[in-house]
Amino acid sequence: MDDDIYVAAMGGGFGAQYSGFGSNLTIVNLEDTTYPGRVHKVIPIEDLATNNIVNSTPGSAVVITPDTARGVSFKGAIIYLNDLEGKITKFNLTNMSDDGKGNAIALYDNTTLFTAGSTSTNGRYMYHSMDATIGQSTNTLWLYTGTGDYERIADTSSGNDNLLLGIADPNYPAYREVNIPTQAYDLTKCQNTTNDSSGAKCPQLTGDKGWYIQLKNSKKVTAEPTVSSGLVYFPIYKPSSSVNKCSLGDAFICAVDDECGTNISSKLGKNTGATKNEKCKYVGQGVLSRIVTFAGKIFANIAGQSIDKTDLVTLQGATSDVTTYRSSWRNNY
Repeated sequence: MDDDIYVAAMGGGFGAQYSGFGSNLTIVNLEDTTYPGRVHKVIPIEDLATNNIVNSTPGSAVVITPDTARGVSFKGAIIYLNDLEGKITKFNLTNMSDDGKGNAIALYDNTTLFTAGSTSTNGRYMYHSMDATIGQSTNTLWLYTGTGDYERIADTSSGNDNLLLGIADPNYPAYREVNIPTQAYDLTKCQNTTNDSSGAKCPQLTGDKGWYIQLKNSKKVTAEPTVSSGLVYFPIYKPSSSVNKCSLGDAFICAVDDECGTNISSKLGKNTGATKNEKCKYVGQGVLSRIVTFAGKIFANIAGQSIDKTDLVTLQGATSDVTTYRSSWRNNY
């Protein structure tokens, strides 16, 4: 269309000390030659008043356009952005005029897709970006994220209750309001697959909105998850139990079935010694980067030392059975 413009979409940034800063989606005009980088639109995101968290959006948005999504008919983009206080917000930056149910929608409409019930006590902060995929079995868009206070990564307070999350958007590729209280996606509408090793609790999307895994022993997610070959890989940090607070904690990679939420990390290799009872694969001591997949293997840097006595973690991955949409709108794996 003649009035289309190229823009960049990004979170408002980490402004957690000051209420009202950073809790937004920022749209930057990439065609303005008079004022390069001019802010085209700032779309506020609700900052909940009941969780003692000053909200912001430190991660990158998942931007889905016709360039990255096969079969969509809209022009523009559907955008998903998670925030520090554990919400996922969906934005309409398309030319769609209705939601497919006869309800009018407009450019820049936004709705809360999910809330993790985060508080300053349970520590379910979402510092890191999401990954997304179209599930092979459900043919539904899935979003993956995890929680953990990245600024207090060694915190072992008893209230810590962090999560690995897989959230479905059954309305995709349509935009539809879902933040009516009776429709809000939260943990009560997701399957708890923490102890599921058989797939028996695989979400049924006729009623379930996703799955979640609870992390024990003050574990935290240290980077955005990575989807590959029907699995989601989460980098995990477990604080040290040593009386020496400067001691490095343990690094794990959790491999989870993308649509069922079943932890199948045992396929990455067995743990031994002090970590033999851990449900995720122990890979060394220190903090893991985002996991990268290539040629059937998974890689991650570690701020510490891997079990191979290097700063690089390398493991064998799995075979491909999904189409993955990376957060970069140009990359379609």
